[in-house]
Amino acid sequence: MVGNLNLDPSLTTQFSILKKGSFKSCHIYLPGLPKPVGAIAYGGRYYSCVRFYTDFDSAQRGAQRLIERGNPILLTQVPKGLILWVFEPDARVA
Repeated sequence: MVGNLNLDPSLTTQFSILKKGSFKSCHIYLPGLPKPVGAIAYGGRYYSCVRFYTDFDSAQRGAQRLIERGNPILLTQVPKGLILWVFEPDARVA
């Protein structure tokens, strides 16, 4: 499912909100970290977990900050809220 962030009237950012079953949970190694981190695989790319949000407005703000810095993101819908994930180009599967 693709959502539409409209935090600023002059800005329209497309991002994906994924539901369970459309991605695969995994762990990845990242450069500079000794232990693997929680991640998801989607579209042949790996995304590390950034933060859990209980409401959509907070998730929008968090997503917007990363997008403004040039980071591709995904949001996943879970029963109690949303999880923000960021693309990790240097990830290796654990």
